[in-house]
Amino acid sequence: MLFQYNLYFVILSITVIISVTVAFAAWQRRSISLASKPFISMMLAIAGYATVAAMEAGAIMLREKIFWSKLEYVGSGSVITLFLIFAMHFTNKNRWLTPRNTALLWAIPTFNMILVATNEWHGLVWSGFLPDPKGTNFVIYQHNLGFFWIMICVYLYTLTGVVMLIQKALVPSVLSRRQSSMALVGAVLPILGASLYMLRLTPPGLNITPMSFMLAGLFYFVSLSRFRMFDLVPVARDTLIENMSDGVLVLDAKNRIIDFNLALKHLIGVKKQDIGQPAAQVLAQWPEIVRLYHTYESVKIEIFIDSVTPCYVELLITSLHNRRKQLTGRLLVLRDITQRYQAESELRQANEYLHKQVLEIQTLQVQLREQAMRDGLTGLFNRRYFDEIFPKELIRAMRDSDRVALIIMDIDYFKNINDTFGHQAGDRVIQVFADLLRNYSDSQNIVCRYGGEEFVLALPGLTQEKAYQHAEQIRLSFQAAQLESGGKQIHTTVSGGVGVFPDHGKTTDELLQVVDQALYAAKLHGRNCIKRVQSN
Repeated sequence: MLFQYNLYFVILSITVIISVTVAFAAWQRRSISLASKPFISMMLAIAGYATVAAMEAGAIMLREKIFWSKLEYVGSGSVITLFLIFAMHFTNKNRWLTPRNTALLWAIPTFNMILVATNEWHGLVWSGFLPDPKGTNFVIYQHNLGFFWIMICVYLYTLTGVVMLIQKALVPSVLSRRQSSMALVGAVLPILGASLYMLRLTPPGLNITPMSFMLAGLFYFVSLSRFRMFDLVPVARDTLIENMSDGVLVLDAKNRIIDFNLALKHLIGVKKQDIGQPAAQVLAQWPEIVRLYHTYESVKIEIFIDSVTPCYVELLITSLHNRRKQLTGRLLVLRDITQRYQAESELRQANEYLHKQVLEIQTLQVQLREQAMRDGLTGLFNRRYFDEIFPKELIRAMRDSDRVALIIMDIDYFKNINDTFGHQAGDRVIQVFADLLRNYSDSQNIVCRYGGEEFVLALPGLTQEKAYQHAEQIRLSFQAAQLESGGKQIHTTVSGGVGVFPDHGKTTDELLQVVDQALYAAKLHGRNCIKRVQSN
């Protein structure tokens, strides 16, 4: 192959070297950002594009120039497609790049490559070739409609990527806006180079399109090394922050708003024009938030916000510092906890209701226990209670070497009262006697209706003589009681027996048995009297 080295070959060779260098630098940082890998592919495609352009510039024979020119269109088609893919990754729109859509992106450049490769058959791309009037080995290509179609595709792909970068540059984040703006400036260079070449404003035989793409890549390289353009944090902002359900507000060291996400906008109504404004001014409606980030380095608290939609939020404030421990800003995260707060409130109400129910149940249980231990007619303790509590009282008395006097009393001729005056009168007699027993007893005494007209009294600490006197007082008082039914006087008396633990019995059954025998003796003695248990 005849070949002639010239200035254009040198320039394009330098383009190749720079493109490969930038690709290598990006490869070393490939793990930092998803946008790095498409960028590497684009720079390698630029290097390939510039390589074949350099070969075309140095070739002498026309057929060799046409061969290398056809390969140039392979390079340009690859570059514009990879540029668009890079823009999608950089602006976090790579989810659109499904296998089907990726194949569609490559379809038009592939068609254009075929169109160029078959130009000899149809002449749609080049209609002819003219030698350079200055006598160099450059060739002036006579362009046809197919060439302008290919250039339209170049513009379409490049402008689509540019529009994505413009949208990215308009987001509220200062950091994203600066980096997207740098990417946008770099994207303008290929458009400018392609326009100059298409309008034939470049030197004859020199295709500056690969150089313009190289300059864009070089611009990105500077941004990459100096401004960390591909770092994960700024590139992935939309993924990590913008899509968060929690509201995020970033302040600088002077408490000016430098960034916020969409969730915060919905939560408290912060607008894009609030960027750069003092937070105290923007958040004047919520002085508690302002006070908290002024007062505390770090705090986590729940507050109520009456904003766009009144809600409860959990506010987390974190101070940001650089490596020198200097304050660089503050991060405020607002999490809507309205549903949780309402659930907790409902749970508290349910707990309070359940607690109230438990208290009511406990009260009912006490009442039921009381009813189970009480006699319904007199209100005195019943036999069940006596059988439960009296053995315990004897155990206590045995432990303390104490006495317990036991009195059993029975209303005399009670059946006759029922038969003569009726059961209501009989119930009234029992109630009167129960009231009398209650009046003659204190809190230490156990007074029970043992059954029917029979009553028992347990008197801790009393001797038999004291217990006998106590029983006599009750008997005499009951004898003197004025009872009336249907205008007729009811005259009734009571008999009783008295014994003492442990003198007359060491168990409940022993004591009940001997005292009951004393009561029986009082009945045989003519009733209306009290008999003592006789000591052995």
